[in-house]
Amino acid sequence: MNTGKIAVRKLFRRGEHTITRIISLAAGLAFGIILLSEVFYHFSFDSFYPHSSRIYVVHENYRADNSSDKLNSNNRVSGAIGPGLKAEVPGVEAASRLNSLGPSIFYIGDDKSFNGYFSFADENVFDVLPRPMITGNPKEILSDPMKCMVSDRIAEMFGGEIIGKTIELKEYPGKILTVAGIFKALPENTNFRYDALISMVSTGQFMWDGTDNWMGNDRYYTCVRLEPGVNPESLATAVRKMQEVHQDIKSMEAVQKGMVLKYSFVPIKQIHVADISEMLILLSGIACAVLLVSLLNYILLTMSSLINRAKTSAIYKTYGAGSKDLQLMIFLETVVLFAISLFGSFILITSIQKMIETQSGHTLSSMINPVVVWPVLFTLVAILLVISYLPGRFYSKIPVATVFHEYHNKGNKWKLALLSLQFAGATFVLAVLIISSMQYDKTLSADHGYQSKNIYYGSTSGMTGAKLPTVVNELRSLPQVEKVGIGYSLPVDGASGNNIRIPGEDKDLFNVADFYWVDENYFSILNIPVIEGTEFSPETCVQNDFLISRKGAEMLLVNTGWKDGVVGKQILLTEHGTNTIRGIFPDFTIHSFIEPDLRPAVFSFAPESIIAEGIQKRPSLSFNILVRTYDGTPADITKKIADIMNLGLPYKDAVVKSLETEKAELYSTLVGFRSSMLSGSVVVLLITFLGLLGYTITEASRRSKELAIRKISGASLGRILKIFIRDLELIAIPAVLTGLILAWLGIEKWMENFALKTPVYWWVLALCGLAVLLFVVIVSVLNYIIIANRNPVEALKYE
Repeated sequence: MNTGKIAVRKLFRRGEHTITRIISLAAGLAFGIILLSEVFYHFSFDSFYPHSSRIYVVHENYRADNSSDKLNSNNRVSGAIGPGLKAEVPGVEAASRLNSLGPSIFYIGDDKSFNGYFSFADENVFDVLPRPMITGNPKEILSDPMKCMVSDRIAEMFGGEIIGKTIELKEYPGKILTVAGIFKALPENTNFRYDALISMVSTGQFMWDGTDNWMGNDRYYTCVRLEPGVNPESLATAVRKMQEVHQDIKSMEAVQKGMVLKYSFVPIKQIHVADISEMLILLSGIACAVLLVSLLNYILLTMSSLINRAKTSAIYKTYGAGSKDLQLMIFLETVVLFAISLFGSFILITSIQKMIETQSGHTLSSMINPVVVWPVLFTLVAILLVISYLPGRFYSKIPVATVFHEYHNKGNKWKLALLSLQFAGATFVLAVLIISSMQYDKTLSADHGYQSKNIYYGSTSGMTGAKLPTVVNELRSLPQVEKVGIGYSLPVDGASGNNIRIPGEDKDLFNVADFYWVDENYFSILNIPVIEGTEFSPETCVQNDFLISRKGAEMLLVNTGWKDGVVGKQILLTEHGTNTIRGIFPDFTIHSFIEPDLRPAVFSFAPESIIAEGIQKRPSLSFNILVRTYDGTPADITKKIADIMNLGLPYKDAVVKSLETEKAELYSTLVGFRSSMLSGSVVVLLITFLGLLGYTITEASRRSKELAIRKISGASLGRILKIFIRDLELIAIPAVLTGLILAWLGIEKWMENFALKTPVYWWVLALCGLAVLLFVVIVSVLNYIIIANRNPVEALKYE
């Protein structure tokens, strides 16, 4: 108790740098905790499932022929694969399938609409991916056609009384589902999200039913739980036998020379991490750099303050205090300061919570799980032990003889070593910030191969085919509108896959990104030119004629040996049949530069009247109405477009999106990463600034008499500054070079994620290094000037 009282009493004495230490540590802890928690959060995905270490996602690994040694991988498989694995592969304890419908607006009752993620699920889903049930039996519900169960989040939105109520999805008008159960909502850290599960036996009511398909319609997210001790690689032989029985794989391999189709099992906890591993490495590096700089700065300031308490240490020892007593005193001081700093860091985090959640894309509360909490607590305890042990050991080793004379630490090498690590960390974070910002600007401003500015679109979901022409004509009548068209899908959405064949042959040539049907205005709205052949036109084209990308045309020439080009040739596209290639367009970016779809693209022609007929016959068939406006169009254009689209929607709930905004949204993770780097740079530079202040003050104090004598002897200010800054120069330059090398290595690894990369110019790294060196020089010079201008008599009057 007495030791603790003494420790607390000394905290806020003059010369202890207490406020500086608290600010430095609080800032470092706040940013470091958030970044470390973010890293561990991504590793926590799907760890909440019981027996998650035995749950695997089935992947399809394939190649079409021997033209490439590389196998493509897909985490969706055909509908019959899951039940087949459970029935025919020993070691598979349970298997289940999910078929996502994605986000949807849905209606409960007459006019209440909500948003949620819907998915088909078979009756075994909770055997593999269990969730606590609040009401209902999942096996019974998911075995009954047109029954569904919803999460407690959806139930609360409706007021709790939802069992027996009916649900209608906007995209599937007239398809009425009955709510028969409620389950506990999934946490945010899952790679397959859903708010409602529809019985898989209902699939045929919504779309073509491929649940029994052994080949094709690869849209089923299939998970298996293996028996304890089973190695997934040991299942390969049994899986191959299953393929030979049901897929006739040997015949396909004989026809498709070099074709490979096999299945692998990927741990469910690795699915999410594998997609962002490079980013996590860089985020971990930034977090460690910030925490290290903060930790080192605290130690530097603490040990500098302890030098001024050397005589106090000697007096304690004279009165019988041992080394352990002195170490305990410093430990208690550190605990108090650490607690205050930790409290300050949580206040800071709370104050910017909304900004953090916006950038990270999830709530902070979702991080409160064992995979995140325990490593963060361990890190905090480790930091506390390090920042208390090293200063405590230093303080306990001060000799008793210092009571008889003034004690000064004999050198400053340990301070310079700590500062050098701070300089390296500051350089690393600053360089990563600059390069990541350049990458973001290059990615967003790069030509994606289509126009996105002034283009808006909305879905026809819920609209009858009879009302489509009226809506389109009303949109064309708006004075701000330049052109209106219709298309099944957009480049930002990505595309489904289909295979190309030569008519009359069984061999698949290659897989394409199939954008399905568009009208004659689609290409001109997106400003995608047709570089060979003709554009779609009702006068020259028939329904289902094709336009193919340049890459697809080149692959056709290689595979067929045609010498006179591909325009006018007939090809067979699965799902579409045999039709004519009318033209070739340049390749464009499908989805994004971060996750590009490198397959060639294909569009099929359908005039507006045919599209309207298709929607009338199949109300669930959804298209996008595209609108291109003139430059200078006011911001309320989206409301005007939505008002017109609502003329055809029974619930008046049209959602109109900007293609430019949606394209930028594809790079939201890059924006969040850049924001993290910016915050990290500010925090690290702040901590380094405080460390430099502490170093220059204590160094000037240690050498105050030398400074006074030099000044009295006529040394110029420039000469004095040169002597004092020389040591900083010697450690700053190697430290900055080390930080630049680490940044370059990290950035090179991170950029492997991008199809389009900004060059890492040497001069950019050099400017980052020079900026840190200039920062060091300016801070230290200004502080030394202030100290050097003091009256030298103050340092010598007691001699």
